[in-house]
Amino acid sequence: MSTQAQQQQLIEKLREINHPEAVLLFFRFLKEIVDLTNLADSDPRLSVVVLKNAPGISVNINAYLGLRIQKHKDTPELWFAFHKSFVDTLKGPDFKEVLRDSDYTWQPIPWQEADLDKVDLAAKQDWENCLLEFTEKSRKSPHFKKHNSAAYRAAVNEAFLGEILAASAQPTWQAGEVSEPQVPYPATAQVPFPRPAIPLNYLLYGPPGTGKTYYTQQLMQQVPSHYFVTFHPSFSYEELMEGLRPDVVGGQLSYQIRKGVFYEACLTALRKAGYGTYEGCLSDTPANRRQRLADAEPVLLVIDEINRANVSAVLGELITLLEPDKRLGGEREQTVQLPYSRQVFGVPSNLYVLGTLNTADRSIALLDTALRRRFDFREVPPEPELLAGRHIDGIDLRLLLQTLNRRIEALYDRDHALGHAYLLPVQTYPELCDTFQQKLIPLLREYFYDDWEKIRLVLGDNDRWGKPFDHQLVRRLSLPDRELFGEELPRHEESYVYEINPFLTKKDYANVPKEAFVSVYHKPKNSP
Repeated sequence: MSTQAQQQQLIEKLREINHPEAVLLFFRFLKEIVDLTNLADSDPRLSVVVLKNAPGISVNINAYLGLRIQKHKDTPELWFAFHKSFVDTLKGPDFKEVLRDSDYTWQPIPWQEADLDKVDLAAKQDWENCLLEFTEKSRKSPHFKKHNSAAYRAAVNEAFLGEILAASAQPTWQAGEVSEPQVPYPATAQVPFPRPAIPLNYLLYGPPGTGKTYYTQQLMQQVPSHYFVTFHPSFSYEELMEGLRPDVVGGQLSYQIRKGVFYEACLTALRKAGYGTYEGCLSDTPANRRQRLADAEPVLLVIDEINRANVSAVLGELITLLEPDKRLGGEREQTVQLPYSRQVFGVPSNLYVLGTLNTADRSIALLDTALRRRFDFREVPPEPELLAGRHIDGIDLRLLLQTLNRRIEALYDRDHALGHAYLLPVQTYPELCDTFQQKLIPLLREYFYDDWEKIRLVLGDNDRWGKPFDHQLVRRLSLPDRELFGEELPRHEESYVYEINPFLTKKDYANVPKEAFVSVYHKPKNSP
């Protein structure tokens, strides 16, 4: 069969399946088979069968079925081979056996549940082990004469796969036709999806407990297609974009290119615009690409705690690609070649990147300058007014938080203020005591590095404020030298030890005076 005939055969089968996402998953697994077994297109042990009267597309290794995609009641299924002894231990989707021999069984899985990397890594490992065993069974596939080289090429060449998918979406396309100029994408092809009311690159910063995460959760509810990742000190470029991951297959160590969350978010954004691959997007005209991406459904990527990682090292060349005018669909589109896959990559203009930054961990002033130039910033400060009218046994929560933060700002800075979220859930006096004992006082100790005198100043427990000793949340006691050592030690100044109110630490909240909190913001009458 000629090359053009094979291409046409493949295109017609993809039209029959009529499900780009399931097809992309199938070709991803076919590429993994090629990488795992090192079977070339001309290897007689391999056959990718695409027949008009046969169900779906089958990948055979020698006499064994290794992978198949076909429709079942309008829903594509992917078939995998597993060891018969392994099937009983499978987790994840409800596997249904359809074929069996003495050693193996074949299971069809609905495409939505067929991504074994996410569903069951043990099943993925067993499938790969079966493939390696199939490779060694004999020397020639009985289906080799039916092998479709176009399907093999689509698995190993993303650009060609993009062309095949694009052709399958055009009912009148025939292999070998003279290509015509691309028809401009009509601006009225669909109603543009509503976009979130934020900049493309947006960063929320503020102290802990001010509602940054709550805001992102609300935004994720508005944008159905979203991704979430939390940065940490060891987070790397390879986890964000792509990297080599070691994998043991059949007892042999191999390295596979694994895509990161940012790449997956960008690819999803392209698919929302009707592109199956990057190659398909980049082969389109700039005008069509701009209009498609402008009309496409938005995708949101949330990066929590963005300042905890080495941002410059993690983002790498993405810093430049994030600029709105340099995105795909922008005025000055820019792409780069990824370091491991050598794939051409760009950031789509319908991808929104929302980061959160905890100023208590690192000031915004310490952020990479290149990052600061490319993001719009919004401060999320504490809002004591959200506590207006909230009184717990005569304790005004708004004044309490307001006073604590004014003192912290005077003694430290505003980046280390206390967020209103600490007090919003408080409904009873014991809950207020719990919040101070378990959250706020430990946080103050962290902020001030156990400088108890400053902590006492924040809480109004210092001598000049005038709280009675029993009302103090953090008490200062003279060091009992004679009791400890039998004599007074020579000192230049008196030494002290500090303790948190014992009733607070013992959770005996009934004996913690309410004035201990009222006197934080209201100076005692008998104070000096």
